[in-house]
Amino acid sequence: MTPEQASARASIILTRRLVTNHGLTVEEAITALAQRRRRETGPHTHLVVAEANAVLAEALQPIRAAIEALRPMAEAAATAMGDLGRALRQTTPAAQAARRDRPAWATPYGPPPRRR
Repeated sequence: MTPEQASARASIILTRRLVTNHGLTVEEAITALAQRRRRETGPHTHLVVAEANAVLAEALQPIRAAIEALRPMAEAAATAMGDLGRALRQTTPAAQAARRDRPAWATPYGPPPRRR
């Protein structure tokens, strides 16, 4: 959907909601939408903002519910990752101590093969 199509669909939805919920005529609703789009104030522009916020709240409600449902899993994953990080930090000094037989830059597989 292009931005123009999305804007047209939003205008239709908001016009219908303004007529249904606030008793405006179609002409008043369209005028209020046009004024709001031009960033002008009019007698009904506050209703356009209120209806747009209501539409967004209704659209975000299922997303918020999904986020809340996933919250325990995310918290458990964060705890597990913290435990893993602590466990890795505890094993790191022992692994570094075992490598004192060669310098840090040396590979355990010996020198690279010579090219001819």
